[in-house]
Amino acid sequence: MVRKSGWNTVKLKDICDFIGGGTPSKQVENFWRGNIPWISSSDLMESSIWKINITRHITAEAVAKSATHICPRNTVLVVSRVGVGKVAIAPVEVCTSQDFTSLVSKKHDARFLAYCIQIKMKIMAEKTQGTSIKGVTVENIAQMEIELPPQEEQIAIAEALSDIDSLISSLQKLIEKKKAIKQGAMQELLTGKKRLPGFSGEWKELNFAESAKLKARIGWQGLTTSEYLQSGYAYLVTGTDFHNGRIKWETCHFVDEKRYRQDLNIQIKKHDILLTKDGTIGKVAYISNIQKPTTLNSGVFVIRPAKEDSFDPNFVYHILNSFLFDNFLAKLSAGSTINHLYQKDFVDFTFKAPSELVEQQAIAQVLSDMDSELVQLEKKLAKYQQIKQGMMQELLTGRIRLVDADRKEQPKTQILQERQPAHNQHFDDAVMIAGIVNAFYSEKYPLGRKKVQKLLYLVRRKEQADISAFHKKAAGPYADEVRYKGGEPIAQKNKYIQVKRNEKGSRFEKGVQMQQALTYLQDWGKQGDVDWLVSQFQYTSVNELELLATVDMAICDLRREGKEISAASIKDLIRSNKEWRDKLKKAYFKDADIQRAIKKCEDLFES
Repeated sequence: MVRKSGWNTVKLKDICDFIGGGTPSKQVENFWRGNIPWISSSDLMESSIWKINITRHITAEAVAKSATHICPRNTVLVVSRVGVGKVAIAPVEVCTSQDFTSLVSKKHDARFLAYCIQIKMKIMAEKTQGTSIKGVTVENIAQMEIELPPQEEQIAIAEALSDIDSLISSLQKLIEKKKAIKQGAMQELLTGKKRLPGFSGEWKELNFAESAKLKARIGWQGLTTSEYLQSGYAYLVTGTDFHNGRIKWETCHFVDEKRYRQDLNIQIKKHDILLTKDGTIGKVAYISNIQKPTTLNSGVFVIRPAKEDSFDPNFVYHILNSFLFDNFLAKLSAGSTINHLYQKDFVDFTFKAPSELVEQQAIAQVLSDMDSELVQLEKKLAKYQQIKQGMMQELLTGRIRLVDADRKEQPKTQILQERQPAHNQHFDDAVMIAGIVNAFYSEKYPLGRKKVQKLLYLVRRKEQADISAFHKKAAGPYADEVRYKGGEPIAQKNKYIQVKRNEKGSRFEKGVQMQQALTYLQDWGKQGDVDWLVSQFQYTSVNELELLATVDMAICDLRREGKEISAASIKDLIRSNKEWRDKLKKAYFKDADIQRAIKKCEDLFES
């Protein structure tokens, strides 16, 4: 079936030959003393580009007497059993284990085929609702359909995706380097081997059981899963909510006020340390801020200093997140598996710490700064990976072309210039609104104007663009010009979107010319901004978006006036505007919600 100029839909079985793999007998030592590379799925290193770590070699006799075969250079190696979904390109002639299904095509670019298979595997995994695929048959792969362009366009697409893969790979290497630097700093700073400038005092030995208070939900107060709420008065932290030393608030369940107030000891405060004591034991989190009342389930300890000057909590958090605590847990288990921690277990946990709290705080700050840098790098990596996914969806389907209809490769300097009309802010808004509708439209959950306006405001803030069109309306920030003479009517006129109206209001849906707007987004380098919106707000309610946009606009106003940013100052500003003041009567504009929104806006836009 012909799709686009020169593109065809084909099955892999029609363009590739398939090669199986096997494992020579481990009992015959001579089989493993040859010069023919042999790999298993564990030899594919997990990174942006699947690379091969060749460590084993077999003989020609081993190939002849086993089920494995020699794959020529540039064979596409697909893991179809253990570690399903990994893909690599054979850099030399190799043999593989039975974990692989390998594809050879002399007429088509191996990298292009590898990327097509990789995205097909991802789609297959998504259809299994997030569970891991245990195995894929040769027939499964053979029957895969791909959109196949001419050879020169395959090469251009593969090179573009390889470039983003190289960027991802270099960032992953930088992250690993930063992690290694941090580990080295912990080895020196947490043991006193290296002192920070200006400190020379003695270190003391602290016994954890004596210097810390450990509290947890006691047995008779244990919660049933029926009490885990989707929303409610207080967060409920469980062991599954720990992530990289912090709590992922967005994954937390909730409990009602009665349950929260039942135990004062586990009402979480700023600077508390949390430690998992059931299931996956030893996960640690530091509470640097509190968004709303928070309590624990029975699988988590809260740790605080026994006395005000016993220790600095942030310093001890880094102790518990280090090799020092790992070594203690290893001794505690003594080779067996432990699935529960008790307070009595900590009697023998001792560590050294500076006698002065100020030195503990200085060490903690150095390590926290390293953590913050790693968090930012991880966010950047996630963004690049998301951009890659967007590129694959666009390039591997021919929605974005790197070679024109006459099969001439476009100069790279012209790729982003093609098909760009003369445009202004109104046209930019029309295209961005189309991108928002494409990303957020759902038949189950209608997409209204209020949500589109809030997302448009937030993406302008992310781009550091002009927001003067947005005003303090009752549902504001709200831009009348976007609705009546700007982006929305242009998007409708060009059929990027359609707006249907009923008794419940306006509903935004995709138009027949949506693809043209998406092409502009990609050409202008704006698709990443839409991807950012999705990553940040895909499951965010309209009320929450109103809260965030309102608080952010208030922050901008207060900053211009040189005023302090706080929940109180933002409430005063909202109260001072007659169209905004009724917001403070809404359930989602409580003090705790405004404070949480301040933190979220700072995280989103401060950098």
